[in-house]
Amino acid sequence: MTSASMISPGDILTRAEIRPILGGSAYGGICPAIEERNVILYSDHEVAKKFGYHDGWLSENDTLGPIFEYTGAGKSGHQSLTQSGNKAILQHVQSGRTLHVFTRVGKITGTDTKTHRYIGEFAIDEEQPFVPRQGLGEDDLIRTAIVFRLRPTGEFDRSDSDTISPAPSTSAEFVPLTITSDMLEAAAVTRNAFTSSSLRSRSNSASLDAAASGKIAPVQAVNVSEFQRAASAATTVRRRKALLIEAYVNQLEAQGHSVGSFQLQIEGRTTTLRTDFFDATDYTLYEAQGSSDRDAVRAAFSRLLDYRRYVRHDGLQYEPKTVALLPGRPDPDLEALLASYRISLIYQGEDGKFSSAF
Repeated sequence: MTSASMISPGDILTRAEIRPILGGSAYGGICPAIEERNVILYSDHEVAKKFGYHDGWLSENDTLGPIFEYTGAGKSGHQSLTQSGNKAILQHVQSGRTLHVFTRVGKITGTDTKTHRYIGEFAIDEEQPFVPRQGLGEDDLIRTAIVFRLRPTGEFDRSDSDTISPAPSTSAEFVPLTITSDMLEAAAVTRNAFTSSSLRSRSNSASLDAAASGKIAPVQAVNVSEFQRAASAATTVRRRKALLIEAYVNQLEAQGHSVGSFQLQIEGRTTTLRTDFFDATDYTLYEAQGSSDRDAVRAAFSRLLDYRRYVRHDGLQYEPKTVALLPGRPDPDLEALLASYRISLIYQGEDGKFSSAF
């Protein structure tokens, strides 16, 4: 019998009762336990509200099932993936640890001892382990938080009280351009490269820190030989997308353009969407892809049609211009598809220069 089998989803315990079973510290929200090979995550809705974030289940399942969002450590300022607690979540598989999630219930009557309900065992989502999200910290200043996407690996307790409240209205917030999870995976920090040695390397640490400071990571600085050993076809495409965005945004900023992104919330939904990038100077929304084949072009096409309905900036109430950014020129039929819906095309040539097809 494993220690975790001594408790079941839905059980309500104090930390004093949890620690002999799963380990971890008596304080803090992220508690690695080396001996028991666990990382215990405590979620407290009251504390979360004070620090400008919300943990809990997304009300919408995706094709792989339910997702529990858990905000990383750091009450003020940009959160960092190199911070020990966040790193413990990120590397839990490679460290042979299991994530256990608890949510605050209340207190034992007549005491200050908190009680916690056991939600179950989790693992970070392999395709999109986390998302960067802008919000206010404890100091009331805007910062980038790291929101981990956790998937249950067995039985779990799902209560309405632990579900994130849906957005009361649709909103589009212009935020600093932050590296996306796709870009981070591309920068050799995929599940295949979440190793101690890679996180200790200067270039990858720079990429991770850039993710939490609202900047594009220096993708070119990543250890290419390490990436090639770990890369699958999918991660190669993601890396190509990262390089494409990096090169084009650098070009725009060199021309004095203001570039950011939009954080979208849709009325009645709990999932937060994020655009690739937005050129505020030219009022243009971009969607990039790491391939120029039909599936990639259709993905860019559908996202641009979706996002441009909501994106507005600087008081303007008309739809932005939209551009598909690709690593090469697609087939004429695909160009015609984009043009028929007022979506422009910019592609990168073999010489690295960008051209506009129409």
